[in-house]
Amino acid sequence: MSKVKAKRQSISLDMTAMCDMAFLLLTFFILTAKMKVPEPAQFDVPSSVSTEKYEEKDLIRISISKDDRIFLTIPDQILRREMIDAYSNTFKLNLSPKQKETFELTETFGMQRSDLISYLAQSDAVRKKFPQSGIPADSTNNELEQWIATAKGVRPKVTIAIKGDKDANYTKFGEVIAALKKRRIYEFSLVTSLENKPTNL
Repeated sequence: MSKVKAKRQSISLDMTAMCDMAFLLLTFFILTAKMKVPEPAQFDVPSSVSTEKYEEKDLIRISISKDDRIFLTIPDQILRREMIDAYSNTFKLNLSPKQKETFELTETFGMQRSDLISYLAQSDAVRKKFPQSGIPADSTNNELEQWIATAKGVRPKVTIAIKGDKDANYTKFGEVIAALKKRRIYEFSLVTSLENKPTNL
């Protein structure tokens, strides 16, 4: 007697919930991702075996390029707003709300005060090509010290990190450290790239 074969039934899966979850995750990553802002100069920093990372909150990074230009990076947008308000009031810059907003969106800059005012008044396209000669830090015109004083005035617990190209002139490092000493800042971090730890022989 022949066996009766059961009729095969196809299995159907409802993928609606899975598609919704995928789009929710994609939206989350897009909204929380932080765009890396291009720096106005390239930096080839020395290497070390240190794995310690610095927090970007309450941080100011002073960068020295290969051609000895000094740049200031302020990762915290709220700190940038506080600094430009205080800096504008101290030096009577009379910046417009639009110029202050532009500075608030500028993470890295490297120019003297007169050029900064002109820079903030330009359109986005012009600012991308704007020549940045570096922040003066010499004894006759030490605007770097003024920026550090402004940062310490609005955020006393701000920390300093120095990022220098390995081929930069050592005298520029000396100018930066001298500016920190004038503000009685004796502790700062050095930004380096990570190298492999030496193996025991």
